[in-house]
Amino acid sequence: MTRPNLEQMSVFVAVAEAGSFTAAADRLGMAKSAVSQAVSALERELGVQLLQRSTRKLAITETGAVFCHDCIELLARAAAAVDRVRTGKAQPTGVLRITSVVDSAPMVAEWIAEYCARYPAMRIEYLPTDQKIDLIAERFDLALRIGSMQDSSLRAVKLGELETWLVAAPDYLARRGTPRTPQDLVSHEWIALTVVPTPWTRVFESPSGRQERVRLSGAISVSAAAAMRSLVVAGAGIAAFPDSMVRADLAAGRMKRLLTDHRLPKLFLYAVYPGSRAAPAKTRSFIDLAKTRLGMPGTAG
Repeated sequence: MTRPNLEQMSVFVAVAEAGSFTAAADRLGMAKSAVSQAVSALERELGVQLLQRSTRKLAITETGAVFCHDCIELLARAAAAVDRVRTGKAQPTGVLRITSVVDSAPMVAEWIAEYCARYPAMRIEYLPTDQKIDLIAERFDLALRIGSMQDSSLRAVKLGELETWLVAAPDYLARRGTPRTPQDLVSHEWIALTVVPTPWTRVFESPSGRQERVRLSGAISVSAAAAMRSLVVAGAGIAAFPDSMVRADLAAGRMKRLLTDHRLPKLFLYAVYPGSRAAPAKTRSFIDLAKTRLGMPGTAG
């Protein structure tokens, strides 16, 4: 009696995640017929139906869902075992799946280009999005995030620190006036970024070190930082951004910085990856490249 092999399991997981044989074949670089044959062989060897097929859609069975979860864990352990043997002996190979916020895409794109030139055997799948991705469920190897590390199932490597600046367009300030204190913001239009933990509350630190929590209000909330920036430039209200995101707007006169004598909490740029152990070589190599480009010392754990 033959046993299912890792390649069959990998193909099955790709089909289950992609939702179709065609999409899985594109991801794997295989012929659609080969993908279908691999899954069918796996089902025959297991003696169970993993997928429900019809002319219109493909659905995973209850048994298939449980088996898929086990396959993902098994494949991860196998990849880690291979990586431990290869570390220091060969260049990374395979696929590295990365996600980041949309506004960091130009920076991340430069890192990806250099990474691919340095490791030609690697393939990259990159998803820029302002929505927080479940790295484990979506099988991402690495995420670049801004903020504080909260998910204990992920490991984090700090890449850099960012100041938070309060800004508004000159047109808005001409119409509504310029706030001089944090409490003045209460009567202004705040544009809230809904993907942060407290979009309607900000904590300011005065020159003397006293902290002041301000509850803000406004008619507009948005889920993407790029859209929030466009709204501020259009004169819709006041918002807070990482300094790197608005320096060009400030220099061009499209925005003005507010309350410069007060500080907002710093933001941190993190590389995060799933698992409780050291990052695989392919992930570690990308993190080390990013740290080098940002002038950070050390090597990823």
